[in-house]
Amino acid sequence: MRILQNLLKDVGRIIETLSLSAREKQQLQTRVTEVLLRWEAEGQERQEKVVTAEAGGNWLQRSWRPLVMLVFAAVVLIGAFIPLPMLDDNSRFWDLLEIGLGGYILGRGVESLPRLFKKKKA
Repeated sequence: MRILQNLLKDVGRIIETLSLSAREKQQLQTRVTEVLLRWEAEGQERQEKVVTAEAGGNWLQRSWRPLVMLVFAAVVLIGAFIPLPMLDDNSRFWDLLEIGLGGYILGRGVESLPRLFKKKKA
């Protein structure tokens, strides 16, 4: 919303520099404001639709990352008691685990960003 306010101020300054009558400047300012407010409302509607669609997935769609990380943890735990060739030092499993952990942590962090920004606005 702050971006929209700054944009409106900038547009208002530009309109003031035009060689129009005061009435025409006011009409132009009003029309630009209406267009920008409509554009902002449409953007919020689109964002709400995307968030609703993403949140409405099935259980597997919402839980695949935790399940993959649980499988990785189970493999490492089992490997602590039973020698598994996939857990050797030269195995690519550790690379896969590193990528999985990085993606999981990064994905969860990116998902929480909109919530953090909403809290700061409120």
